[in-house]
Amino acid sequence: MNSNEKRLYVENTLSQQLILFWLAGNTLFTILYVNNMDVTSRLGLFVMVNIGLSLFAFLVAVRQKVYMLQWAYLGIGLAFFQFARLFWIPEEIVNPIRLYAQVLLVSTSVAALVGSIICVQRSRERQAYIDENNIDRAILQK
Repeated sequence: MNSNEKRLYVENTLSQQLILFWLAGNTLFTILYVNNMDVTSRLGLFVMVNIGLSLFAFLVAVRQKVYMLQWAYLGIGLAFFQFARLFWIPEEIVNPIRLYAQVLLVSTSVAALVGSIICVQRSRERQAYIDENNIDRAILQK
Protein backbone atom coordinates (compact mmCIF):
# COMPACT_ATOMS: atom_id res chain seq x y z
CA MET A 1 0.00 0.00 0.00
CA ASN A 2 1.58 3.30 -1.08
CA SER A 3 1.36 6.58 0.82
CA ASN A 4 -1.36 8.05 -1.43
CA GLU A 5 -3.51 4.99 -0.88
CA LYS A 6 -3.01 5.27 2.88
CA ARG A 7 -4.28 8.85 2.75
CA LEU A 8 -7.67 7.54 1.73
CA TYR A 9 -8.11 6.12 5.22
CA VAL A 10 -5.53 7.76 7.50
CA GLU A 11 -6.26 11.21 8.89
CA ASN A 12 -3.93 14.19 8.47
CA THR A 13 -2.95 14.45 12.12
CA LEU A 14 0.31 16.33 11.53
CA SER A 15 -1.49 19.35 10.09
CA GLN A 16 -4.05 19.17 12.85
CA GLN A 17 -1.39 19.07 15.56
CA LEU A 18 0.44 22.08 14.11
CA ILE A 19 -2.78 24.11 14.04
CA LEU A 20 -3.53 23.01 17.61
CA PHE A 21 -0.03 24.22 18.53
CA TRP A 22 -1.07 27.56 17.00
CA LEU A 23 -4.14 27.51 19.24
CA ALA A 24 -2.11 26.79 22.39
CA GLY A 25 0.51 29.40 21.53
CA ASN A 26 -2.15 31.99 20.75
CA THR A 27 -3.79 31.29 24.11
CA LEU A 28 -0.48 31.84 25.89
CA PHE A 29 0.09 35.02 23.87
CA THR A 30 -3.37 36.26 24.86
CA ILE A 31 -2.68 35.62 28.55
CA LEU A 32 0.66 37.47 28.38
CA TYR A 33 -0.91 40.34 26.46
CA VAL A 34 -3.94 40.74 28.74
CA ASN A 35 -1.86 40.64 31.93
CA ASN A 36 0.34 43.50 30.71
CA MET A 37 -2.21 45.77 29.08
CA ASP A 38 -4.19 48.71 30.45
CA VAL A 39 -7.88 48.10 31.03
CA THR A 40 -9.63 49.90 28.18
CA SER A 41 -12.21 49.08 25.57
CA ARG A 42 -9.32 47.99 23.37
CA LEU A 43 -8.65 45.15 25.81
CA GLY A 44 -12.23 43.93 25.49
CA LEU A 45 -12.02 44.03 21.71
CA PHE A 46 -8.73 42.13 21.84
CA VAL A 47 -10.26 39.38 23.99
CA MET A 48 -13.29 39.05 21.71
CA VAL A 49 -11.13 38.84 18.58
CA ASN A 50 -8.99 36.14 20.19
CA ILE A 51 -12.03 34.11 21.17
CA GLY A 52 -13.19 34.25 17.55
CA LEU A 53 -9.71 33.37 16.27
CA SER A 54 -9.51 30.42 18.64
CA LEU A 55 -12.84 29.04 17.45
CA PHE A 56 -11.81 29.57 13.83
CA ALA A 57 -8.44 27.88 14.39
CA PHE A 58 -10.15 24.88 15.94
CA LEU A 59 -12.37 24.57 12.87
CA VAL A 60 -9.30 24.83 10.65
CA ALA A 61 -7.61 22.03 12.62
CA VAL A 62 -10.62 19.74 12.39
CA ARG A 63 -11.09 20.34 8.67
CA GLN A 64 -7.41 19.94 7.83
CA LYS A 65 -7.50 16.60 9.59
CA VAL A 66 -9.79 15.31 6.81
CA TYR A 67 -7.76 16.86 3.96
CA MET A 68 -10.09 19.76 3.08
CA LEU A 69 -8.12 21.94 0.69
CA GLN A 70 -10.15 25.13 1.24
CA TRP A 71 -9.41 25.02 4.95
CA ALA A 72 -5.73 24.59 4.23
CA TYR A 73 -5.79 27.92 2.41
CA LEU A 74 -7.65 29.49 5.34
CA GLY A 75 -4.90 28.13 7.60
CA ILE A 76 -2.32 29.91 5.46
CA GLY A 77 -4.32 33.12 5.92
CA LEU A 78 -4.39 32.47 9.66
CA ALA A 79 -0.59 32.15 9.66
CA PHE A 80 -0.13 35.46 7.82
CA PHE A 81 -2.60 37.18 10.15
CA GLN A 82 -0.66 35.91 13.16
CA PHE A 83 2.59 37.18 11.65
CA ALA A 84 0.99 40.59 11.00
CA ARG A 85 0.06 40.81 14.68
CA LEU A 86 3.76 41.37 15.42
CA PHE A 87 3.27 44.98 14.35
CA TRP A 88 0.26 45.52 16.66
CA ILE A 89 1.94 44.89 20.00
CA PRO A 90 1.47 48.14 21.95
CA GLU A 91 4.39 50.08 23.37
CA GLU A 92 3.11 49.61 26.93
CA ILE A 93 4.24 45.97 26.80
CA VAL A 94 7.98 46.01 27.47
CA ASN A 95 10.77 43.42 27.60
CA PRO A 96 10.96 40.55 28.52
CA ILE A 97 7.21 40.04 27.97
CA ARG A 98 7.44 41.76 24.58
CA LEU A 99 10.15 39.34 23.48
CA TYR A 100 8.11 36.32 24.66
CA ALA A 101 5.08 37.64 22.79
CA GLN A 102 7.10 38.10 19.60
CA VAL A 103 8.57 34.59 19.86
CA LEU A 104 5.09 33.15 20.38
CA LEU A 105 3.68 35.02 17.39
CA VAL A 106 6.49 33.96 15.08
CA SER A 107 6.53 30.31 16.20
CA THR A 108 2.75 29.95 15.96
CA SER A 109 2.60 31.59 12.55
CA VAL A 110 5.34 29.26 11.27
CA ALA A 111 3.50 26.24 12.72
CA ALA A 112 0.22 27.24 11.07
CA LEU A 113 1.96 27.93 7.76
CA VAL A 114 3.84 24.62 7.75
CA GLY A 115 0.75 22.66 8.79
CA SER A 116 -1.36 24.28 6.11
CA ILE A 117 1.23 23.76 3.38
CA ILE A 118 1.46 20.08 4.37
CA CYS A 119 -2.33 19.88 4.15
CA VAL A 120 -2.33 21.50 0.68
CA GLN A 121 0.29 19.05 -0.58
CA ARG A 122 -1.36 15.96 0.91
CA SER A 123 -4.83 17.01 -0.19
CA ARG A 124 -3.70 17.47 -3.78
CA GLU A 125 -1.91 14.12 -3.80
CA ARG A 126 -4.94 12.41 -2.30
CA GLN A 127 -7.29 14.02 -4.80
CA ALA A 128 -5.03 13.06 -7.73
CA TYR A 129 -4.99 9.45 -6.51
CA ILE A 130 -8.78 9.43 -6.21
CA ASP A 131 -9.15 10.82 -9.74
CA GLU A 132 -6.56 8.46 -11.28
CA ASN A 133 -8.13 5.35 -9.81
CA ASN A 134 -11.80 6.36 -10.22
CA ILE A 135 -12.51 5.80 -6.53
CA ASP A 136 -16.09 6.40 -5.45
CA ARG A 137 -16.05 9.30 -2.99
CA ALA A 138 -19.14 7.96 -1.22
CA ILE A 139 -17.13 5.14 0.35
CA LEU A 140 -14.64 7.67 1.76
CA GLN A 141 -17.22 9.74 3.65
CA LYS A 142 -17.15 9.50 7.42
